[in-house]
Amino acid sequence: MHKITGIDYAYHTHTFRCGHAFGEDEEYVVEALKQGFTSIGFSDHGIYLTIKEEDGGREHKYFQDYIDSVNALKKKYAGTPEILLGGEFEYSKELDRYFKDLKEKYGYDYLICGQHNEIVNNKHDYYFHHMDDYPRIEKYVKDVCDAIRSGHFAYIAHPDLFFNRITKITPKILEFCREIVKTAVEFDTPLEINLGGLRFNNIIAEKNGAFPYPNKEFFKIVSEFNAKVVIGIDAHSPSDFYESDFDHANAFIKEFNLNLVKDFRVK
Repeated sequence: MHKITGIDYAYHTHTFRCGHAFGEDEEYVVEALKQGFTSIGFSDHGIYLTIKEEDGGREHKYFQDYIDSVNALKKKYAGTPEILLGGEFEYSKELDRYFKDLKEKYGYDYLICGQHNEIVNNKHDYYFHHMDDYPRIEKYVKDVCDAIRSGHFAYIAHPDLFFNRITKITPKILEFCREIVKTAVEFDTPLEINLGGLRFNNIIAEKNGAFPYPNKEFFKIVSEFNAKVVIGIDAHSPSDFYESDFDHANAFIKEFNLNLVKDFRVK
């Protein structure tokens, strides 16, 4: 069993289609069940049919295959566990109609926001090409806050992602944190403690002399505002359901007395 008491949901789960995850879809369900999760959501990186593949969209050929696979698992495991079809997308206002279509036309149960790239004129541009690039961090923060305000997303994945691209925590960086947290509280949107950052992204941070995420300075501010928090395994392998650093997440929750939503359900 996993080690976060009272948590029975896992809504941040990828598949091989994203190009950097491993294992078959059903293997994720089987392992999650073994570890005591009863509400399991697939949220692979977004496939943007409105964006040409060469401009940053995922391979369009996987779009229907992904939907069909998750829906087949829903039928096979009808009842308990609950299997849900979701996606992790970057927000852009120009995609508002597409996000609605994912739910209304294609049957997505939920979306989470994982902002890695700015989307402008249907093209992706990574926010953090350079270390300590404050204008790009500010744009990231604005886009995350706009995503929260949009109402499309069940929660914000790795909201403190930008910490592994800074080498010094300044008052301006803390101001950015407060802007995200205050907006999340205003719109009652949970923020994620992302266990994926502990597995691989922080290797990059260490190499660059930057800071890890989940980040303590960020979650101090989360605690200050009593913002809602959820756990995201960010599974890229079935083994992540038991090999992730749940102890680290528990330590964050305990150290900062975080407002963890134990009975969270995506909507």
